[in-house]
Amino acid sequence: MECVVSAVVEKRLGALPVAAEFSRRLTMAGIVDRLCPGRETAHVKHGQVIEVLVANRLTAPASLWRVDDWARDWAVEEVFGIESELLNDDRLGRALDAIAPHLQEITDSIGARAIGEFGIDVATMHWDMTSMSLHGAYPADDQDEEYPQVKHGHPKDRRFDLKQI
Repeated sequence: MECVVSAVVEKRLGALPVAAEFSRRLTMAGIVDRLCPGRETAHVKHGQVIEVLVANRLTAPASLWRVDDWARDWAVEEVFGIESELLNDDRLGRALDAIAPHLQEITDSIGARAIGEFGIDVATMHWDMTSMSLHGAYPADDQDEEYPQVKHGHPKDRRFDLKQI
């Protein structure tokens, strides 16, 4: 028997299959596409781009630049079914612009899906607001004294120009 190998392609796999499975279980692409429908003629939908960007952030966090090179070196096409050339900077920008007005809805929907899909107990939730800066006037006499007050303080994010809780 004769066996001929014409080419060997080596790509990084890392945690891409795990990221893809979590994205699918959370229906991330579907949620994004429902809230941010793109053009029918697009080669890849906004939801698919966002799934890949999340995988990129989890596997190789760096500047959001030349993600298509990352996708070419990693097994993005094999795991997500998206050719690296379709993940150029312009396409990423269009997807990010599309989701920007809907971030709260997207995170709420994906969060709710995670609670149901993974059986997360939300009976007790803790929200660390120690660096939560706010925009606006928030006059002291308009605030309820039984709740934390919005005022200037010592924020961890060093935005001393903004008020915080």
